[in-house]
Amino acid sequence: MRRDVPECENIFHKYRADIETLQQQFKCCFHDFHAMQPRIALFTDPLSATVSEQPSELQLELCEIQSDPFFQAKRSERGVSFWRLLQESRFPLLRDFALSMASMFGSTYICESNFSTMKHIKSKKRNRISDDVLFQLMRIGCTNIDIDIQSIVRQQERPQVSH
Repeated sequence: MRRDVPECENIFHKYRADIETLQQQFKCCFHDFHAMQPRIALFTDPLSATVSEQPSELQLELCEIQSDPFFQAKRSERGVSFWRLLQESRFPLLRDFALSMASMFGSTYICESNFSTMKHIKSKKRNRISDDVLFQLMRIGCTNIDIDIQSIVRQQERPQVSH
């Protein structure tokens, strides 16, 4: 920004501390990713991943994949679509590895989403909710089922329509 917009130089000092704080928080949140680099490389491109950098239990199956002409022909397949090509009976450890990597970020999103739902349910005005009621409300709040109330009412012999 300093090169593109020189007039911003005057206000950079105001935001320096905030930016440095954000950088520290980012490093704290994602410090594990450096250690996970070989696993991430394996997940994104298993045919080019370095076998010796991978966990010992995966190395044999990885060697088989990298030497198999079928998988070499499927080099253009990436991510989950590649991992679906693996037979579970032939590559059980690599399949488990791929499932754990693919679900890593989805499970974090689900956890954060459910926590947000709980915060809405158990607000300051509703702080006396018992654990049982909170559990039931969380089950309702976190489900993706759409209920068609109109069709349920139509199926009843004598529905109560006064409400």
